[in-house]
Amino acid sequence: MKDTVATVQHGASNMMLNASSESEPRFINVGLPEATGGTVVTENGLAVTFNANAVKTNQAWRQDGSFAGATSRNLSETAIKLGEVGVSMITNSKKGGNKFAGVFNLKTNSFGLMSGNLSLSGPLKRGWYYAANAFVNLDPGTTNVNFTRFLDKTQLYKGILTKRYKKGEFNVQYKYVTSKMLNTKMSPYIYRDGKQVDALDNFDIAHGNYLGNSITWHVKDPLTGEYKDINILDDTGTQTHMLDLFGKHTFDNGMNLDYSFRYQHALSGANEFAYSAITDASNLLANQRYIYANKTTEQVYTGLVQNGTFQYSSGNPVNTVMARLELDKKHEKHHWLVGFQSSYFNADKRATGILTFLQEVAENPQHVIQQELVNGVWTNTKADQYGQWNYNNSMFYYDGTETRNAIYATEQWKILPNLKLDLGARFEWHRINGNWAPGTVRNSWDDKTWISGETQKIKKDNFNKSFTATLTWHILKNFGIIGDAYYIEATDGLSAYKSSNDPLAKTNVVPYFAGGVFFNSKWISVISRVSRISRSNLVASGGFNNSSGENTKLTFNYDIKTVGWTTDANITPFKGFDLHLMLTLQNPVYDNFEFDVFGEHYDYSGLPARITSKTLIEIDPSYQWKKFRVWASARYFSKQSCSYPATLYFPSRWETFAGFDYTHNKHVKFSLNVVNLLNQTGAQGRISGTNTAIDPTPYYDQPVAGTYIRPFTVEFKTQIKF
Repeated sequence: MKDTVATVQHGASNMMLNASSESEPRFINVGLPEATGGTVVTENGLAVTFNANAVKTNQAWRQDGSFAGATSRNLSETAIKLGEVGVSMITNSKKGGNKFAGVFNLKTNSFGLMSGNLSLSGPLKRGWYYAANAFVNLDPGTTNVNFTRFLDKTQLYKGILTKRYKKGEFNVQYKYVTSKMLNTKMSPYIYRDGKQVDALDNFDIAHGNYLGNSITWHVKDPLTGEYKDINILDDTGTQTHMLDLFGKHTFDNGMNLDYSFRYQHALSGANEFAYSAITDASNLLANQRYIYANKTTEQVYTGLVQNGTFQYSSGNPVNTVMARLELDKKHEKHHWLVGFQSSYFNADKRATGILTFLQEVAENPQHVIQQELVNGVWTNTKADQYGQWNYNNSMFYYDGTETRNAIYATEQWKILPNLKLDLGARFEWHRINGNWAPGTVRNSWDDKTWISGETQKIKKDNFNKSFTATLTWHILKNFGIIGDAYYIEATDGLSAYKSSNDPLAKTNVVPYFAGGVFFNSKWISVISRVSRISRSNLVASGGFNNSSGENTKLTFNYDIKTVGWTTDANITPFKGFDLHLMLTLQNPVYDNFEFDVFGEHYDYSGLPARITSKTLIEIDPSYQWKKFRVWASARYFSKQSCSYPATLYFPSRWETFAGFDYTHNKHVKFSLNVVNLLNQTGAQGRISGTNTAIDPTPYYDQPVAGTYIRPFTVEFKTQIKF
């Protein structure tokens, strides 16, 4: 009996088709916005990073050809086995076999990407096998940056030794990753109310560089207070060492043991740019002007300018120890599994510096300085010679450890031949033992622009419990109903305390209820269900600016909820052809979303959630004929709010992909892929500086800065097996 529900929930196709990023798996919608339910990636049974704020997923892992395929876990499995909210992607390393094997993958694109990996594997002696992989990624991105050729320089090296024996196998893996990335995708453009944006005369959206015109920035170290120059690519990179021990064993009674242990050490860095409102030099008073910063001769600037912030961290030590043990056994009517999971995370004085700057609105922009005429002398109003000020005015800092210990169990019970019940339960102890720097403590320091005084202790114990149940009833051979009831609890970790205001971190509670019908036949599998999901006590951080150019980072709490209806179908009308279709109707809204900033109170409860659509459509056809395969993927997103108060919107859009694969023989394969096949241009995501944009009219037909649609890109891949 074919299980449509499993087909839909467990399919991992297209997870790496990401219209926003070349290096990360796509976000899979579960009824919550991306920031609250993203895609968790596991490698050999354990999450590739314990804390994505400290070590980003794509700086510790890449889909680099060293894995034996990828599968996915749905919301229920992710909650029970990982303690996370969302969908997870499972990757397991390739291991050596009985014969020598080599694979070389090469990828390039129309912007000059150079990416490739070489994998070698084979037998040793006495049941031992080896596998090794080297991966290099040099990605220029899509913008014409004038100070560096590549915006992503990543190298990954991995080696595995495998010992196979009669009852199972044991593996030792070492992996080293060095990754240097500039993490922003911002562009200025003219906002049109509810319509697609227009480009500025002097800026090419998606191709023009808005990251400044120098790779060297003058900063103040948040740990020492020392002023210094850093390379924003090289000095904010991350180096990761990871040692895995993992394997499987089958006991004489048919019980299976699956286990993983990991030690991970990282020197972590990051960088981020954020922007506020754009202003015009023509609006200055008669005694004010702009000049270019850091020039030997004075040059007056007239034109559009924009306030921005640059946030960075460099070489922060992060250590993680993880372990997972699972026992399972299949019976005639039962398949039970029990597991234990333990994680220890240590962040040693993780500090993130920040500064404010003013730049011209142009490609490869230069910093500018606002001046006032005082007693006949032009004097800088705020900025120094670099066009910067507010060094570490709202820096992030936390230090300490997190421990998570959990026991969990799942049960697949075939009550009747046509009735199945899937159950899951997880009990987790989450301890935080660390230090942070709230505003009251920072004000007591001699100099609050760096860690110049005592910090405040954090000590919290949380006991999280999660339960899931899914009932599947085949009323007829090809038709049935399905019902889900989940209750999930999760808590935020140390990184919630990175800001200066108390995040009031509480348990995130996620109730989920769904019910629907499914139908199977020889050529179609379809499921349609209605669901309700919510999540409470979310912690988020945002940047805020006032009309005087002051900026602050604020941590705030909110809830979110939605009712949705999803229909998902796989259609195979004839040999070689497959069509996947999905339609989702939903209405995510904020609840209990209130905060105060710069003396003003804001309440966004009941408003549509930012960067979410009410209508989602996926169309994924593919056809295979002998040595040829052609495929396409199209995703529709209805209009999305691009500001927290939901006063500004970007119009609906399509994300489109297509590809052609040719298998010459068992040794050689070629692929030609296209991103943004329809060549849509313009904005998507969010507009900077609009967290408090209650009145939208000042933004109509005005220049703003925000994220944009990934441009038309052609990719070419070659795979050679030997």
